[in-house]
Amino acid sequence: MKTKNENLTSALADAATVAQFVGLTPKRVQQLHAENRIPAPDVDGLFPLAATVARYVDFLRARADVATVTTAKRRKLQAQAEMAEMELAKKRGELVPAKAVEMVWTAAIISAREIICQSHLSRKEQDEVLEALASADHTKHLQIANA
Repeated sequence: MKTKNENLTSALADAATVAQFVGLTPKRVQQLHAENRIPAPDVDGLFPLAATVARYVDFLRARADVATVTTAKRRKLQAQAEMAEMELAKKRGELVPAKAVEMVWTAAIISAREIICQSHLSRKEQDEVLEALASADHTKHLQIANA
């Protein structure tokens, strides 16, 4: 490790040493300098180690923040698109509120139960019909509806 000073705040290091500190190649360290992402080396080609590492960390944080914002914007756009699709489906009559469906089906089931209970069937037959309706596998109907 080539350093001019043992004090890390004022230590100077060549590109290879900086690269070892931050897990890069010496060539990438030079690129970061050319992109003004890290401080310039002195006339001997030595970088201020502490300042270089600090600037590199700042660069990584900024890049992570941009990625987080980009992800959030993408999720927001996706949610907006889904909402627009739902509104369009609602206008086409392809989408109805679940509460409305529940109310209609509850009324239909109550009516069916009343009809069954008032029918000429025996009490035992009525109970069997009502039990069969209650225990039916409705998941296949949900799969058809979702297709």
